[in-house]
Amino acid sequence: MIQKQRRHRKRGQHSLYSAPENCRYTVTAVPDVKILNSLGFYPGTVVHKEKRFRMGGPVLIRRATREIALGKDIASAILVEEDNTL
Repeated sequence: MIQKQRRHRKRGQHSLYSAPENCRYTVTAVPDVKILNSLGFYPGTVVHKEKRFRMGGPVLIRRATREIALGKDIASAILVEEDNTL
């Protein structure tokens, strides 16, 4: 199980799980999970949150040309802030 990171969040920073849908985000912090590195999740990565499924289900993320479903525990541990650049 992933331990929740105890960090002070900056204003405008959310967990990927709780962030609003249909927005672009820049990843600011990623837990030390090897599969995330192989999927290309690093601080500075830009992702688009498509949808959060109901009742604690996964989050659907688009990164470049891939769609990736992340479970609630992993998505909650990834910190993001809204990306306003084009």
